[in-house]
Amino acid sequence: MNDIVTTLARSYDEAPYPGRAYAHTHPDYMAVLATLLGLNPPPVARCRVLEIGCAVGANLMPMALSLPEASFTGIDLSPRQIADGRRVIDTLGLTNITLLARDLQEVGDELGQFDYIIAHGVYSWTPAPVRDRLMALIKRCLTPNGVAFVSYNTYPGWHMLGAIRDLMLYAARDVEDSHDRARIALALLDMLAESDSEHANAFTSFIAAYAGRFRAMLDRLGPLSHAFLLHDALEVVNEPVYFAQFAAHAAQHGLQYLSETEFPMVLPQGLKPETVDAMRSFSRNGIDLEQYMDFLRGRQFRQTLLCHDHLKIRRMLRPERLAGMSVAALMHPESHPVDLTNETPVVFRNLHDVGFTVMAPITKAALLHLAEASPRAVPFETLVVEAQRRAVDGGAPLRDVEPLVLARRLGGDLLRAFATATTLVSFHLHPPLVASHPGERPQATALARLEAQTGIEVTNLYHDVLQLDPFDRFLLQLLDGQRDRAAIVREMAGAIDSGAVQYTAKESASSSPANLEVEIEQRLRWFAQVALLVA
Repeated sequence: MNDIVTTLARSYDEAPYPGRAYAHTHPDYMAVLATLLGLNPPPVARCRVLEIGCAVGANLMPMALSLPEASFTGIDLSPRQIADGRRVIDTLGLTNITLLARDLQEVGDELGQFDYIIAHGVYSWTPAPVRDRLMALIKRCLTPNGVAFVSYNTYPGWHMLGAIRDLMLYAARDVEDSHDRARIALALLDMLAESDSEHANAFTSFIAAYAGRFRAMLDRLGPLSHAFLLHDALEVVNEPVYFAQFAAHAAQHGLQYLSETEFPMVLPQGLKPETVDAMRSFSRNGIDLEQYMDFLRGRQFRQTLLCHDHLKIRRMLRPERLAGMSVAALMHPESHPVDLTNETPVVFRNLHDVGFTVMAPITKAALLHLAEASPRAVPFETLVVEAQRRAVDGGAPLRDVEPLVLARRLGGDLLRAFATATTLVSFHLHPPLVASHPGERPQATALARLEAQTGIEVTNLYHDVLQLDPFDRFLLQLLDGQRDRAAIVREMAGAIDSGAVQYTAKESASSSPANLEVEIEQRLRWFAQVALLVA
């Protein structure tokens, strides 16, 4: 047991896991889901957050910047990663975050209690006694109304991925160097993905399909792909579980399943009604139903929220629970103009090409208003008023309708959008202060500017990760709130002339001052749209 823990610590010291933010671990997101499900979670602005397995603390640092009155503690088995994170914290001048090199088996009551606890990438990648210790620690350290986030690999999807893992481990069985292990694993994945043919048997076809799917996921991870291979697929411990087993383990420690962070996956989306009816007939409770859905979907990974078992969860979403929240959405109608006079259906689409059909004039007007306000989140009560005004101006007979009635209709539609895809609409109890427009002296956070110096990924104010090309990375580093437009253009022109920055295909072919100024203005507007600029 101690040998395994020592091996895990050494592996992360030798090949640190690249830090990044994970949007669904943010306390605001957890608090929103808890509120929608009838709980009264701790206020986000002054919350206490613990992350177990925090690596360099890159997930906590953006939270600490945006929530200066909250406090954050991270623990990790790897002293090297903790030391690296502390250097960044010192550079940023953060005083509300503490990183500790600790084995979670040795953590006692000295840390105190926390409103929100995060354990991302820990549960499946540690031995059974450590997993048990993790659940006990969450139970002991979580405040009475607190919420915990735990991610883990799941069956049945990992049955086939487990076969691929076994193949990769076998191929790299005598290789010590981590880079060589990753190289061999990638080559094997490519071979497996291309192994299918018209003469292949069913198993070969399954292996080829899953290898291709796994390879595509690695491609999407970008800079994280190498570390993911080493610390997930090739790690000494990787023990997936069925969701029902995980929920039962939590229950043994006085914790209960609250929700999956990817909320639409809680619902039987994409399944035939008769299939859903059959699953319900087999299910004794909600845990059973979700487990059956995992079987049908081939689920291989979960990000689950837990809370204490004494809390009463109300799983029917109700519009009145949006009171006090703010709403953000960027959807555009497929056709113009939008008819606000009646309930003619209109399809709105987001940037991911996810469609959402709207009929109510109040909701059509609200989505138009949110698109104009984007990326800012609008208080729900304000949204009802503004949408009613807009709908009335557009000819809708809503002037004398009570705001409470409109709030119920609008709230119901917004919740329906949230249950369709989390990319359609987001709710916030503590929305970030984002700029809708660049302003004369545009400003990005100190963290985003620092991230742009060292890698292609930066964290926006909604705790999402974006990838930037070299031109945008250099430009973002200049946005300290002190430089005006003229100074930004001069420094970018100087960087281009010196060869430090080059135009890529998407930028102008000419680097004349006029063209460069136009290009920079376009990029600054995009920075504002993706919530990289501070209000």
